[in-house]
Amino acid sequence: MKYLLIICASLLLWGCSDKTEKVEEVKNEISLPSNLFSVNNIEGAVPVLEARKLKAGDQVKVTGKIMGNRLPFIESRAAFIIGDPAKLISCDLKPDDPCEEPWDVCCEENDDIAAATLNVQVVDSNGKVFKTGIEGKGGLKKLSIVVIEGVVAKNTTEKAMTINAEKIYVKK
Repeated sequence: MKYLLIICASLLLWGCSDKTEKVEEVKNEISLPSNLFSVNNIEGAVPVLEARKLKAGDQVKVTGKIMGNRLPFIESRAAFIIGDPAKLISCDLKPDDPCEEPWDVCCEENDDIAAATLNVQVVDSNGKVFKTGIEGKGGLKKLSIVVIEGVVAKNTTEKAMTINAEKIYVKK
C-alpha cells in the first residue's frame, strides 16, 4: 500500500509539472501579425541586387531565395536571409555537388554573397524584431523563393541591408 501511495503521488506531481510547463510554453508563444503571410503573389518585386540600391525608409518589394548562410533563419527571431538567385547559385542546382547544406552557397565568393543577400525581419510596432522563430511558418523553409513587401530598415548600411517585412509571399 505504501508503494502504491508513493507511485500515485509521483504521478500526480509529474502530471502537474507537465501541465505547468505547457502553460509556460503557451504564455511565451509570440504570435506574428495575422496578415503577414499573403496567399497572393506580390506584384512589382525587384531582385535583391536592385533592392540593395535603396536607402533606409524606402518602400520595397523584393524577391529572392532563402539562402546565403549555413543558418539562414535566425533562431528565436522572426528573421532570415534571402539571396539573389540570378547572382548566387544554391548548391542543389549544381549537378553532382555533394554539399549537405545547399542553401549556404558555399561555392560562391564571400564578396558575392555579401553583395547579393539581404536580411528580412518582422518587427512589432516599436520596431523590435519578434522574439519567435519564423522558419516553417507560412511555408517558409530553406531554399524557398519569397516575395517581401516592406520598408528598408533604419540600421541598413551599404554592406548590410535589412528589410522590415510587412507582407511575405512564399512561391509554391
